[in-house]
Parts: sequence; C-alpha cells; structure tokens
Amino acid sequence: MTTKTGPARAAAGPPLPPQPFILPGTTVGGELGIFRVDFTLRNPSNGQSRALNGLVDTGASYTIIPAAVLEELGVPPLRSVRVRYADGSFAELGLGEAQMELEGMTSTVQVLFGTSADTFLLGAMALAAFALAADATNRRLIPAQVTA
Repeated sequence: MTTKTGPARAAAGPPLPPQPFILPGTTVGGELGIFRVDFTLRNPSNGQSRALNGLVDTGASYTIIPAAVLEELGVPPLRSVRVRYADGSFAELGLGEAQMELEGMTSTVQVLFGTSADTFLLGAMALAAFALAADATNRRLIPAQVTA
C-alpha cells in the first residue's frame, strides 16, 4: 500500500530519543588522551603483525608508532612530514601506511615513525578511519556518525 507521500510504513513503536551527533575522531565527555586501547598493526604486503596498546589522543592528527616497531614489521616510510608536537616543538618524521585492527574492524591508517621507543599514540585520523570517537568519561571508543 502506498500513500500520496510514499510507501506506507509499519508502526515502529515509540520514537527513539534523539542521539547526539558525534563526529569520528573526536572526544566526548572529558580530556584528551586519558585512556589506552589494544590494537593490532599489520604490514599488508608481508603479513607481519604485532599486538600493541596505545594512548587515545584525538588532539593528535596522526597515529605515532615507534620507528623500530614499524621497521620490524617492514612498513616503509612513503614520505617525510613536518610535525608539530603539543609542546610547540617541530620534527621531521617518516609517514607510512599500515593496516590496523581495532574494535573488531580492519582499516588502512597512516602512521608516523616516532622517535620515542615507548610512544604508541592513536590519533584522530585513525579513529575517523574506523568511524569511532573517544568517550573520555567511560574510557572507551564509541561509534560515531559519518557525514557525507
């Protein structure tokens, strides 16, 4: 059955409350970079992978992985980029691509070749690749809405 305005719709029960619009790669409810998540990083060309744990920081654009880890996986730098750190200092770092498994999903992400051996940082662009946002209050990743 159709109506003048289109196909008839079955009753769906009471309307759902409006959901907040959360953009991928953003933080909701608290400070940046206050919790960690497990993920796996893989070189898609040779299949080598490593389980890692990193700090979620939506104030950082890119994901930073120690250069030694990326080299161990065989991830090559594609080019160099000038990076500005939160303290205002600058560095020239290699930029590469790797596959990341996060929250049961897999996506290609851009990674910076970090100079610190113990800095594993998930930036906003990696979270956006998974359509996730950071829920700082509950220290977890949450689904976000994608705009087109």
